[in-house]
Amino acid sequence: MLGGCPGHFSVCFNGKSYVRVPDLDGASPLLRSEQRIDRTVENDPQRLEEEGWIAAARTDPAAFSPLYHRYHKPIFLFILKRVHDRDLCSDLASQVFLKAMGAIGRYEGRGLPFKAWLYRIALNEVLMHFRKHKGKQYMEVTTPQASALLLSGSEDQEVDRSLDPEVMSVLSSALSRLAPGQAMLIELRFFDGLSFLEMSQVLGVAEAAAKMRTHRVLKTLREYMTKRTRSS
Repeated sequence: MLGGCPGHFSVCFNGKSYVRVPDLDGASPLLRSEQRIDRTVENDPQRLEEEGWIAAARTDPAAFSPLYHRYHKPIFLFILKRVHDRDLCSDLASQVFLKAMGAIGRYEGRGLPFKAWLYRIALNEVLMHFRKHKGKQYMEVTTPQASALLLSGSEDQEVDRSLDPEVMSVLSSALSRLAPGQAMLIELRFFDGLSFLEMSQVLGVAEAAAKMRTHRVLKTLREYMTKRTRSS
């Protein structure tokens, strides 16, 4: 289903359930950061400051506050794009940070971004909500995001085809045909702007696997768009 306004549209998935992300529990890879990647943290003052906050929050819950203030807005928007309900979004975002604060003592970054760990908890909360409540699920798409998606892997980098309403309609139709797990990859990569490394932590897979799966979905999406264009 396509809805929205100029420069922005949403694809609605009725009754579909996204693939399961491991639950947050004592044995979950979510807490162990299963990607055992030996990467050094860049000499970035912000990253170093964040590491200090994480270390402090392991022993003092009050020290979690700076992490909450830095990431509340992006996590809130990440959830809101998927549920289209601000009150529900507030409740889910609160759960995300409560779980993160409770689990931070067992968090092991292994050089992976802390925000990706939060995204994974947030995605899990959204999935659990839709498993319990069979409601509508949305994929929010802006014109710049659609443009990046359309031009990804294309040899023609000069034409902004997302400005064409007909192409946007074809794109929305193709997106709605994707399997739930495929749609998730498109959202995380192109609409949430995550790197493949961040996607690997969110989804609990290797970085190479996240990249390969995303490229496969892009190929499928283009095939759907080609079929729709030929049939119209």
